[in-house]
Amino acid sequence: MITVFQYFAKPHTEAQKDSAIDLLSRVEALRQEFYKDTERGPEIDPDTRNEISGTRGGDGDGGFRTPRSTTGAPNSSHRQATGVDVYDPGNHFDSWLTDEKLERHGLYREAPEYTDSWVHLSTRAPGSGKRTFNP
Repeated sequence: MITVFQYFAKPHTEAQKDSAIDLLSRVEALRQEFYKDTERGPEIDPDTRNEISGTRGGDGDGGFRTPRSTTGAPNSSHRQATGVDVYDPGNHFDSWLTDEKLERHGLYREAPEYTDSWVHLSTRAPGSGKRTFNP
């Protein structure tokens, strides 16, 4: 389970904390479904020592990103505490995901071809409204 402490590790507001709690609870429910279906367990990133992708998911910012972060777009869901990069070195989780599963949990993801070894999940809908979208 990805904890709020692991997600932030940086200064944040109460509103961002509330957003992160919502995001992480949805992600955890989806991951529990994955573990049950596949009999796999969580993957631990050796760089971050948790389930958030670190250096493989960008510039060590797979969780919350402050306004000073050089990773990602200025309006990234990571900066709003509505996006997370889940460590997935074998792409097992990403391969298992479908738009129907994402919809059940109120989540969106970046297309797998852009996220080798991690899965970007967000509670924020992209402009296209598609559950799986191109960044």
